[in-house]
Formats: sequence, structure tokens, C-alpha cells
Amino acid sequence: MAVSLGATYVLVCLATSAVAGPSETPQSSPPATLRNWSGPEKPLFLLDDLHGNPRDLRAFAGKVVLVHFFATWCEPCVSEMTSLQRLATATRGKPLVITAVDVAEVDLRVRAFFEKRPVDFAVLLDRDRAVSKSWDVTALPTTFVLDSNLTPRFFIEGDLDWSRSDVLTALESLYPAADRPQRATANRK
Repeated sequence: MAVSLGATYVLVCLATSAVAGPSETPQSSPPATLRNWSGPEKPLFLLDDLHGNPRDLRAFAGKVVLVHFFATWCEPCVSEMTSLQRLATATRGKPLVITAVDVAEVDLRVRAFFEKRPVDFAVLLDRDRAVSKSWDVTALPTTFVLDSNLTPRFFIEGDLDWSRSDVLTALESLYPAADRPQRATANRK
């Protein structure tokens, strides 16, 4: 995914699988989904947001955090922003924070992108790729889901429909116990 050219690293944008039209044969690959994270802890970070304000990942402790790495030139990343915005709207008031981390783009370009496509979550600027490198991000989009202790629990390389019921259930499973939805159970007497 990342190609090493001496000391230079090139990020690869993962292409989305084509959706079959009515006369085409559907693709046989299963839809992308969150995978359990079994790797090492990820370092905490402090990055500027679109307005130049420093944002510390530590400030989100106590909530489930999506750390979404993207670039405005990456087509799947652009379409996934809409899905992340739907998730932000659907989970308003829940213990979930979405943080989009733009990788190695000029601030002005990223600001112009979000002026046309505003979102209700923090967009941070990884200007020198220091954070994406320390998190071993080699493809865009890549998303990590952290639990309330900021420990990685799930990840995905590639885009995802964040409104799918299996994805929402996985996110809810990480909510602190007091914030988890109550499932109906039959009373036994």
C-alpha cells in the first residue's frame, strides 16, 4: 500500500469496488467491515484543526473515538465523508466522537473542500504525515475506532457505510456501560 522510494512514502488511495448495474453481474466480494484490532497501542497526538486550534486526542477520553485518515484527492475518502456526517447526525448525544485527519495537504485546499462540504465533526491537519506514519497508515481512507480509554479496538482500510446496522452495533458495544442501548429482555418469573 505504501511504496517506499528511499526516504519518501507514497500513500495509496483504495479504490471502491464498483457497484454492478442492473445488467451486470454483481461483485462477489463481501462488503467491507470493521475488523478487530490486534496490533499495538497507537500514540496520542495533538494536531491543529481547520481553524488553527490545537486539538488533543486525550480530550476525547471517556468516549468512543473514530480516527479517520483521509485526503481530499482520494475519491473513496470524499464519498465516505457523507457517510461519516450521517453517523455524526444519527449519534448526536451519544458518547461518540468523529475525528477526521487530513494527511499531508495544504491547509487552504482542505479548508476550501470543507467550505463546500461542511461536517459536524473535527477535521485535523496532519501536515507532515507524522501522525499517519506513527499510526502506520499506508492507505486512504483508513479508520481506527478507539474505546473510551483511547485503545484501538477496530479498524478498516478502505471506505465503509457507517450507517449499516452491524457497524452501529459494533460502535455501541464500545460505549461506556451507562450509555449502551438497553435491549429488550423477557422477564422470567
